[in-house]
Amino acid sequence: MTSRTTLVHKQPPDLTDDELVARFRAGDREAFALLYERYVDRVYDFVARLVRDREAAADLTQETFLKAMQGLRARHVQGSLRAWLFTIARNTVIDYQRRQRTTAFSQLPSPEGEEWEPELPASGPEAEPEETARRRELAELVWQAARGLPPSDYTILELALRHDLTPAEVARVVGVRRGAINTRLSRVRDALEESFTVLLLARRGREDCPELARLLEGVVLPLGLTPELRRAVARHVDQCEICQRNRRAISAVDLLPALAPILPAPEIREKIRQSLEQALATPASAPHPVQKLQEWLRQSAWGKALAGLVAGMVVLVSAGWAYLSWGTAPVKVETRNCPPLELRLAGPAALAGRALGVPSLLAPGQPASFRLPAGEIEVQVSEREATLRLAGIPVRIRILADLAAVSWDGEDLLGQGPVQRQVARSARQAVVLVCR
Repeated sequence: MTSRTTLVHKQPPDLTDDELVARFRAGDREAFALLYERYVDRVYDFVARLVRDREAAADLTQETFLKAMQGLRARHVQGSLRAWLFTIARNTVIDYQRRQRTTAFSQLPSPEGEEWEPELPASGPEAEPEETARRRELAELVWQAARGLPPSDYTILELALRHDLTPAEVARVVGVRRGAINTRLSRVRDALEESFTVLLLARRGREDCPELARLLEGVVLPLGLTPELRRAVARHVDQCEICQRNRRAISAVDLLPALAPILPAPEIREKIRQSLEQALATPASAPHPVQKLQEWLRQSAWGKALAGLVAGMVVLVSAGWAYLSWGTAPVKVETRNCPPLELRLAGPAALAGRALGVPSLLAPGQPASFRLPAGEIEVQVSEREATLRLAGIPVRIRILADLAAVSWDGEDLLGQGPVQRQVARSARQAVVLVCR
């Protein structure tokens, strides 16, 4: 007879995440039940706001917890469990959106139904209808302003403001350096306030200010909420007393965390619970010797050092071979209308990338120059990222951004699928990235 685990948390409620993880890894299946109950609402709300689809959010939330269960069985999680869970959820959403080839985040339609209407808590037990309507209007404008941001920026706001992750945890989830996250979070907060200001004044202040009406003439909001419009309205408000009065002291950064969460319906909770019960009832298979070796390489200081040394040697030898075989070509990369963009080099490929002079950051208004091996390069550009794969050496460069256009020597690459480029030795290459 197969044993069955029921997801009812019989564990003491004050156990920490680390204690529950330790109990689960020791064979206590009920410990995972409490972790599920502790985080299912947060994970579902986070996923639902990214995909804007309750049914898809249910499937992705279930997939997130199944992956977490498998991951905890296979290895010990370093650092914050909640950051690890949100990392799994975010990566699961990204994979889903790539499979679905969804439209840009800001252009996703809002599903029908009252459960999707943004809400703020009432100011009293019996709030006046006018106050309720005003707060609902503000909540709608805050949500529109947040959705107008690039997906990566919106994710940072969600994690930091609505789910109370620390800057270090946010950095881990979105895959950026810890030292860069505070600057980026500050910039995203400012962008949210600027977007909210545009939407608020567009609804309340056009008739009072002819200059504001001129700035907003012909603009369809929220789709037309571009960075240029945000900055233009912000400069105007700094000098306009009328718009300053209409804007008042309403903070989108303060209102965003107060938006009512999107909670899974009872039938969704039951569906996920049954799936997890079935997975918990399945005994974990004994680790394969290769898995044991992988675990040792990941967890042991000596293992990490050995893996890093071997990988570094392979990459450097490959890079040297590619350089001697083909030579290199200079590349100049220019960004327009973009925030600072990080170039992500996966794993040990960072060593080869740095040897070629690939920068870690593309700063606005500062063209970057580095070198690429001559030969064949595969380039693929979507609205969310640009990826370069270099033949001959294991280097993959990813640029994550909300892209409006990307050209290589004048050839438009956005949406063209994988494109093979032949890079001639010593021939200068020019790449231009334009952000939304």
